[in-house]
Amino acid sequence: MLALLPTLLTPMVVACASDATPTGRTTSVPPGVPPGEAPTQVPAPVPAHVPATVVLSVDPAPTGVPGLDAVNPLCAAWAAYVGTLQALGIAASFGNLAGDQFAALELRAAPRLVDVTLAIDAAWPPELAAEHDTVVERRIGPFARRARHAVEVLTAAGFAAADLGTLSSTWQTGLSTRDEDAPIIDLAPLGGDLQAKLDAASATYDAAVTPFPEDPSLVVDSVSTPETDAYLAANCPDLASSGVGDAL
Repeated sequence: MLALLPTLLTPMVVACASDATPTGRTTSVPPGVPPGEAPTQVPAPVPAHVPATVVLSVDPAPTGVPGLDAVNPLCAAWAAYVGTLQALGIAASFGNLAGDQFAALELRAAPRLVDVTLAIDAAWPPELAAEHDTVVERRIGPFARRARHAVEVLTAAGFAAADLGTLSSTWQTGLSTRDEDAPIIDLAPLGGDLQAKLDAASATYDAAVTPFPEDPSLVVDSVSTPETDAYLAANCPDLASSGVGDAL
């Protein structure tokens, strides 16, 4: 189940000293050396065919929210939905953003969040009809309603429909290239006078709305939708493998 502030845990690999592989030298005890005496340090043989410097190729860490390009439209929309909530939750917890700075980030996410919650509703499979209203109204509904209010603030600040489309598309691009180790999602800068409008809207939004991490309406842990969870786990493997797929 999604918590209010989804937390991304970065795996840590701890190498124990006992597991280290010695290089360059080996310790050996030649025949005839009495016990207790210091062993002789014998240089390890280096095969002639081994170059002095070996460069190992390491695949770069994967970036982007898994599942955004899923063929199943519900999976793709849900990936963008969960990825958006994770990006906001992590920024709120670890981004060290001032109130108006986080408001600007949330406003940039809002049009895309509205779009993907509508897409989830539109792609809802018939076999999950019994849980449709619970998911749409109680599980994703609080986030969708907050995002719609944010869009209203953007519109009042002068964002036209095309401008909202720009915010939605740039947010989706940010999700597709997101570095999971970065606390704040990297977004393309806004052109023209959109940044000035966003700054004005952010000040208004920050002053008028309960901060994202403190909004009690966004606590949806108690909303139980087991059939939906099972469907997503079975049909959206990218979600299940991304670390956000259990009880989505």
